[in-house]
Amino acid sequence: MSKISRHENFRRLAEKRMTRIFLNMNLIANLSNRNNYEYTTAEVERLFQAYEDKGNEIKKFFRVYHSVEDHTIEDILEGTPEKKSLITNFSFLDNNESGDSNDIKNIKFKSIAEKRMTRIFSDMNLIANLSNRNNYFYTSQEVTELFQAYEDKGKEIKVFFRPQLTEKFTFSN
Repeated sequence: MSKISRHENFRRLAEKRMTRIFLNMNLIANLSNRNNYEYTTAEVERLFQAYEDKGNEIKKFFRVYHSVEDHTIEDILEGTPEKKSLITNFSFLDNNESGDSNDIKNIKFKSIAEKRMTRIFSDMNLIANLSNRNNYFYTSQEVTELFQAYEDKGKEIKVFFRPQLTEKFTFSN
């Protein structure tokens, strides 16, 4: 396979996979509708912290060292991330939330959020496969752009979960 086709394959697959992540994040934004779902601030923070952690986990696969001087002692001790140890599922189960866990709207929120975030994790794990330099060619700028877009999408969607803005002013007396 030539460098051009390896590069084209990287771009094609990265765009396809990141687009699926964006679509799933847009679906997560729908969960912010308080008429249909109930959630706590802690649950939202857990959801977006998992999203951020997943991005950081996958970004490690794209670290490129051009010389021995580029390595830190932590890099050497940490070694190359292993794909077999990638996180594959997202779950709220290990998080004991205060509040009424029997609320049907909260149960619905958690169930749907877990499924959608797990799909994002799956696509991010597929993006990790693109780090294989034997099969794909990419530039550091492309990797930066890819992960910046991922980070920006998380921030864009998190805004939907902010408390409602005050629309009316009234005097306190």
